[in-house]
Amino acid sequence: MNAMRFRACALGAVFGLAPIIGAATSEAEEEPVVDAAGLVQPALLSGPGFSVDPHVELRGYMARFTLDTPYGPLQADSVEILAEREAELPALEALDNVTRSDAFLRAAGNRIGATAKALAQVVLHPVDTVLGIPAGVARYFGQRLAKIGTQAQTASDRAARTFGNEGNPYPADEGPMSDGRDDDGGAPKKSKHWYSSIAREAGREFKRQVKYSQVKRELAQRLGIDPYTSNPYAQERLSALAWVGSAGDFGAGSALGTIGGVGAGVLAQGGRINDVVWKLAPDDLRARNRERLQGHCRDELLIRQFLRRGAFSPTLQTAFADALDALQPAQGCDAVLELGMTASSELEARFLVNALRLVDAHLGARAKQGALERVGAGLAYAAADGELVLPLPVDRLSATAEVERFLDRPEFRAKNKTALIGGDASLAARRALTERGWSIFLGARRAGAPPYARSGEPAPIDVE
Repeated sequence: MNAMRFRACALGAVFGLAPIIGAATSEAEEEPVVDAAGLVQPALLSGPGFSVDPHVELRGYMARFTLDTPYGPLQADSVEILAEREAELPALEALDNVTRSDAFLRAAGNRIGATAKALAQVVLHPVDTVLGIPAGVARYFGQRLAKIGTQAQTASDRAARTFGNEGNPYPADEGPMSDGRDDDGGAPKKSKHWYSSIAREAGREFKRQVKYSQVKRELAQRLGIDPYTSNPYAQERLSALAWVGSAGDFGAGSALGTIGGVGAGVLAQGGRINDVVWKLAPDDLRARNRERLQGHCRDELLIRQFLRRGAFSPTLQTAFADALDALQPAQGCDAVLELGMTASSELEARFLVNALRLVDAHLGARAKQGALERVGAGLAYAAADGELVLPLPVDRLSATAEVERFLDRPEFRAKNKTALIGGDASLAARRALTERGWSIFLGARRAGAPPYARSGEPAPIDVE
């Protein structure tokens, strides 16, 4: 077993008694700046064409890395995102070479620079665009959901007003309407209502958008990257190449030649992306995900809202639906959907997906017919056999004041309870958990887990 397990030595835990609330008396921790080598394996710290700043700031229990690349600096807001950004570099090199080629520039014309930037800034994560990226995933350790939910609803509404009434996170990438116009040859036209020309314009644009989406997904699959990646450098080049290729004047796939597929093994085989994201058009992918959610969730309106607005990209929505389907919970699906609706960043969306994956990997078949439980602004899982599981897919947990308060919640007064920590935890955080009767797994396994640094079996913690 790769996960590292700690069992409480406190008397209450030994005899299976409920822990004393507020047992910790030490001062709360502040999140430190740490050495990157203490968080990730050496292979992620440097390689051909990239290096990682050795000093890493922890924000909301996630590590914020600065990655130096030939295309400019990249921020990676977690170990998982760092691994993905590095896996995307070979594809980014191929895209950069093609979009700088004479053939591409001739086909693109003079306006592709602005078009590419517009395409790359489409509604991949609309709430991110409105609010900016928050500090890690700290809000999942909050005491209340209601206030957060109100804020998230406001953000969703603002995003909807900006990007359309549907608030659709599935990219409908926008290019200049004139790119899809037919040449009228200067012939006079009969006078028609003003809305007739708009309808024709929309029809032509719709056809090109469908082609664009298909070309983009095909290129992404060939390169082995997420077509909805939040990597700004990859997204801009991929969008530009797909837009020019969708016009029919440039063979985007042929231009890549034999380059591609470099990252496919990392993203697909590692469990980070389901290949239906490459194969299905956005509407078909949404329908597929809706069907899976309907098998476990009861609130149809909530399902529809989740699929059409929020911080989950199509890829993350698919991962969320798949993870939920793997768990097969008897109840609580609507509660976790509500949590998903309050997510205000890609990082928070990933947290929920990975939390479900942690529970599934830990419980296996025992997960079936359990219950998803919302605890404050966080998530727990009550297995049918009585084990309470607290999934914490964080890079490094610290015993901050909010964590201490969260662990003292009455919902956690259970005898058989396990905390699954994706990465590492400070000594104070481990002690805070064991004093409250938790069994702890560090480096807990899950599908698509990044290569954290910690390995081996450290000594148990003496909390007396």
